[in-house]
Amino acid sequence: MLDDSKRGTTGKKGENGESISKKSLGSMKERFVLLFIVVFFAGTIHPDVWGPPSIKSYKSENGRFLLKVYPTQIPENYSKWRSAKPKKKSKFSAEDTTIVHCHAILYEIYNSDTIKIWDKKLINRVAPNFVIVANDGKSIVTFDNWSSLGYGVDVMVIYDESGNMVKRYNLEEFSPFPINNYFLSMTSIGWLCGAKYISHDEIEICFSDDKDHTGTRIYNLSTKEFR
Repeated sequence: MLDDSKRGTTGKKGENGESISKKSLGSMKERFVLLFIVVFFAGTIHPDVWGPPSIKSYKSENGRFLLKVYPTQIPENYSKWRSAKPKKKSKFSAEDTTIVHCHAILYEIYNSDTIKIWDKKLINRVAPNFVIVANDGKSIVTFDNWSSLGYGVDVMVIYDESGNMVKRYNLEEFSPFPINNYFLSMTSIGWLCGAKYISHDEIEICFSDDKDHTGTRIYNLSTKEFR
C-alpha cells in the first residue's frame, strides 16, 4: 500500500478540507461562465467607431431656412490648464481655458441674402446627431447625442422660433418598441430610421428595431403629444 508521499494529487486534501480536483473543477466552471458571458454579449453588443464631431448644416425641406450646428469645442490645452499648479495657470491664454458649448445658428435664405434669425446654445453635451428644420422656421427638432445615440434626456428636443428649448424626451417616453429590441452597440442604441415635418406643427418619426421591424409615431408640437 502506497504511503501518502507516493500518492497522486487527486485525493490530496487542501487546507479547507476540499480536494484539489474539486477546486480545479470549480475554477473551470467559473471560467466557463465568464467565457459564456463574454461570448453572449459579444454577439449582442456591436462595436462602433466615432470620428471627431464637426460643424453640420441642415436645411428646411423648402430650402428657405438653414441651421448650422457647432459642436462643443474643448481647447487643446484645457486639460493641462485644469491640472496645472496655481502658479503656472497664468501661463495659459483665455483660449486655453474657455470651452465653447454646442450651439446653433438659424438663417433665413432670401434670394442671395442670408439673414441670421437666432444664435443659441443647444442642450447636447457635444452635439445632436440629427436635426430637422420646419419650413416656416418656427421650430427645430434635434435627435440623439453625438457618440451616444438613444441615451439621455435629450434623445429628442424641441426648440421654438427663438431657439429656446420647449420640451425634451428620453427614448423610453416615446418608443413604440421595447428598448432591448433595438440594435445595440458599445455606445449607442440604433433606433431612428428617419424624421421629417409633415406640417408646420407635426413631425413623423420612424423607428427601426434590430430585426428591421419599423414603426412610426406622429408628434404634435402644439399639444406636445405623440400618437
